[in-house]
Amino acid sequence: MAETKSILDQHTAGPIAIGFDYQFYYFMFLALELSNGQKIGFEVKDDVHIDKADGTTILYQAKHTIDNLQNLTTLDTDLWKTLSNWSDFIKSDKTNTDFLNKHSFVLVTNKSENNNDFINSLTQFKTDNDVDKVLNTINELANKTQDETLKKYIKNVGSLGKRKLMLFLPKLSIETNVDGIILRVKNRILDKCLQDKFVEPIFEKLFSNMQETKYLDIKDRKKFEVSYDDFKNKFGKCFQIAFEAKPLPKREFPILLPEDLESQNFIKQLLDLGEFQSGSNLIKNYTTKMLKALNHFSYWVDENFVLPTDMDEFKKNSIQIWENEFRAKYRQIESQIASGSSIDDLENDIKALGFQLIDHLRRQDLSISGYPTLGIEFSNGHYYALSDNLEIGWHFDWENKFKK
Repeated sequence: MAETKSILDQHTAGPIAIGFDYQFYYFMFLALELSNGQKIGFEVKDDVHIDKADGTTILYQAKHTIDNLQNLTTLDTDLWKTLSNWSDFIKSDKTNTDFLNKHSFVLVTNKSENNNDFINSLTQFKTDNDVDKVLNTINELANKTQDETLKKYIKNVGSLGKRKLMLFLPKLSIETNVDGIILRVKNRILDKCLQDKFVEPIFEKLFSNMQETKYLDIKDRKKFEVSYDDFKNKFGKCFQIAFEAKPLPKREFPILLPEDLESQNFIKQLLDLGEFQSGSNLIKNYTTKMLKALNHFSYWVDENFVLPTDMDEFKKNSIQIWENEFRAKYRQIESQIASGSSIDDLENDIKALGFQLIDHLRRQDLSISGYPTLGIEFSNGHYYALSDNLEIGWHFDWENKFKK
């Protein structure tokens, strides 16, 4: 049984599949940073490539290991196979230098770097520009290994010669420790949408749509390439969830009613107007609406669904709606008082207009910037809160009655 398991382990495609997944996630990672005029391809010119607006191309090889402790050693097969393949590209160019002038090369891996002699010599070359030192390192490494395949790869790189190595090495980058690739993709999404709560839905939608497009393009024998405009048109809607107007979230908060409901300013105002009598069930009902609205407003600000400045603007607009209607309703009363009429003599008319004012405001379905309307219940509760803070009133003479 143990022998059977060992044979099965040798034939599992898991590590290979993860390697392809790593390449695709890295493709997504780069696609999220495309600039205008650029085009990215998957398994077209290399594992991944980017054609830039200036006519140059960056070739990427993405290599993954499932062994978290594995280093990109000096004689790493992935390293030298990649460099050998690129050397073949360079040598196949009949113009000798055109390919090198137009291409850059990036090896990306999740392996760690630990005193890799070639990487050290490459780093030194970019300081002193001494190609002989690099060539000596390459030749020494070819002689050091007994692996004939690896020896072939290394010698192929050395066969470029000094002139081509002088052009190739400055354009070669080796990026190690590029792990946690899914998190890297999600962080780039966060950079664009700026809100953590939208990262997962955008990631899921973007991944599934890009995978489907890749499958269909390759199935139809097309190249899977995405330009900057393609990305906007085909995949831009994946980000729509972060910017479209959605209702603010609602929660069930405990409602702690005050002991003396009728001592609340907004209830005093409504009692004075004759909206209801003392002891009415409407007092508890209206208080509950007000507290539900206030609890949600605090929750939305605390959880960053809305900004404090948004709430300030919301409050300002709400009061402006009240002020406009207050002026419209009481314009004649104001004229009559200016002509010498007593407020006491106009009390019945004032109360009738006060009822119309509050009925008008109860029909308002308010909204906070960037979101759909709150609904009548929260809008009513908001106006009750404003009147409880004595920022608005219903009676023509409400300020003298309740603010002094």
